[in-house]
Amino acid sequence: MMNPRPAAVEIDGAKLRELRQLRGETLAEFAASCDISLQYLSQVERGDRPRVSPPVYARICRTLRLTGPRQRRTLLKAAA
Repeated sequence: MMNPRPAAVEIDGAKLRELRQLRGETLAEFAASCDISLQYLSQVERGDRPRVSPPVYARICRTLRLTGPRQRRTLLKAAA
């Protein structure tokens, strides 16, 4: 029996970029803080990779200090 993949979280890459820039961090600095690759973060911010795994989403939120459920929703892609 195969293990199902965890649900992906669709995030707003432009909002992520905005929040990262407000922190004054480069892509490389922020990627290192989140323990993800620079290329991966760049793809997420550009919208080329709009979905991330729940653990990656949690690390991004933790790095941005988005602690409560309401704050964490800041990064979620708004429904069209």
